[in-house]
Amino acid sequence: MLMEVERKIQLSEQQLQDFEEKGFLVFPKFLDDKTIEALKKSVDEKHEAQATKTGGGKKVIEYGELGRFTSHPDTMDILDQLFGEKNCTMHHIHAVRQDASVGGVNWHQDYEQYPQTNRNYLMVHAFFYLNGLNGEVGDLLALPGSHKTVCQRNLSIFGTENLPGSLTFDDLAPGSMVLVHSGLFHGRRKKEGGNFFRYFIDISYCEKGIKWPNGDVDAVNKIALANNLDRDGKYAYLYDSEQFLQRSEINEKLIEVDESVRHLFEEKK
Repeated sequence: MLMEVERKIQLSEQQLQDFEEKGFLVFPKFLDDKTIEALKKSVDEKHEAQATKTGGGKKVIEYGELGRFTSHPDTMDILDQLFGEKNCTMHHIHAVRQDASVGGVNWHQDYEQYPQTNRNYLMVHAFFYLNGLNGEVGDLLALPGSHKTVCQRNLSIFGTENLPGSLTFDDLAPGSMVLVHSGLFHGRRKKEGGNFFRYFIDISYCEKGIKWPNGDVDAVNKIALANNLDRDGKYAYLYDSEQFLQRSEINEKLIEVDESVRHLFEEKK
């Protein structure tokens, strides 16, 4: 008989159904004040290093608390319920501080697949808003249910306009998390802004079982394990480079395919 796992955050049947049908879940005030302040300090450090070009090629996970945040226990608890126990790896982490000058990002989805053919394996993006959202800087746009549509990654023709059934998130409490299926179409709408900083962290995780496209994942994972970001091995499965395929390898294969069919598209002379 399997023992019930005691969880701090237990997803309800309704939440599991909503994620399946709508492609996202919202967790208001997901982070406590102490965690928020520590992460904001780390994002500030990264922002200043980039602004002054003093970062020296440091990875995002090397700035303060950002590295350990990739294995945040509460996030892992939720992911275990979506992926299955220890059944995912970290794809990447991004962290930025944005003000009123930040531009918009057109409708797009972030499911890593070349070419886009299916959604057989789960990939998610966890969006963290350390200052929340208040309608001043960069509203989040989302199109519920769009993760079920298999298509290319950009819908740039629509810019950041409202689409039928789309949602706009412009009122989130500090420390909120929006967890989205990576195939969900979403975007960022530019706003006029005020004296508000948009602290944004984006961490992506993907299901084990296939090799996912990635870039410098091996270097990142070596740093993660060397710096105990796996919390004494408890979350070592997150930093498994064997689950990834270098994008350069994919590009080489695509070039091979392109060359093999080029003659089908060449004009007859």
